[in-house]
Amino acid sequence: MGQFVGIKPNEVKIDKSIFEFVDKATIKLPITARIKRDGEIITTSIETAKQFKEGDFVKIELGYNKQYYSEFEGFIARINFTQPLEVECEGYSYQLRKKTLLKTFVNAQLKDILKFIIEGTDIKLDADIPIFKIEKMVLAKHNGVEALEMIKKISAGTIRMYFTGKILYAGLLYLPPKKTVKYLIGWNVIKDNNLKLREAKNQEVTVNMIGEKKDGSKVKVITSSGKAGTRGETKVIKTHAVTDEATLKAMAAAKQKQLSFNGYEGKITAFGSPYCEPGYKCELGDNKYKERGGNYIVESTSVTYGMSGYRRTVGIGAKL
Repeated sequence: MGQFVGIKPNEVKIDKSIFEFVDKATIKLPITARIKRDGEIITTSIETAKQFKEGDFVKIELGYNKQYYSEFEGFIARINFTQPLEVECEGYSYQLRKKTLLKTFVNAQLKDILKFIIEGTDIKLDADIPIFKIEKMVLAKHNGVEALEMIKKISAGTIRMYFTGKILYAGLLYLPPKKTVKYLIGWNVIKDNNLKLREAKNQEVTVNMIGEKKDGSKVKVITSSGKAGTRGETKVIKTHAVTDEATLKAMAAAKQKQLSFNGYEGKITAFGSPYCEPGYKCELGDNKYKERGGNYIVESTSVTYGMSGYRRTVGIGAKL
């Protein structure tokens, strides 16, 4: 953190999610400390808060038996002068807050807009960002974070954006999982009482996406219907920013899938190892309640380190 390495904190908390592009970490440190340089401890105490400043780079590694996982990369966003000292950190979205953007996009692809937003930062775009056409988007002195929020609003919440380190993904669904983590309830899972069954078998979800042009005409009503049952709900979503038929169909399908999946959802609490982050496939086993087993997408993780140990709370989402 900053100019120092090998810092041992009092506590750490790290939050990540496929629904949030802002990764967050909080580090608690003693208000005074001693510096170790070239293997020798300098006996004079220093004020910890004066050693760091906003914008300093932060990398958090946690693990067992000298085997560490890189849990977080980002920057100091705020220093709270509490006891112990509290350092709030933000992932690579922090760099976007420092940008002022001024440009109008017309009939533009999502990937081209994102390239403009991240220009001049350390952020890279994921290679699998899909085709998504936006009719018009005006950036009038917005910062980069505000621009990403605008894209989420334009897509009626169907676009998901999240970071893996400095790699930014944006798309209608999460990426197909590239890595897998295995959890067995009663073995490497400490708590499972937040898992709840979600059933769509009695619910048919219909999504109508309506793209409205400036002259008031409607491109088309795009409908995506579930096939689970006869009773259900209809979602009507209107947008002025998207009028491309193919894009509207993709948005409708994504929204319908979000609303109508079967399976368990909620959270499990496990040890820090094995490593897991949002976007992983979770192979969940349960010898007592077999129906809870299966493959799920990991939607979120909350990592804590401190006197209570090293723990990872994993948010379980749609069944794969």
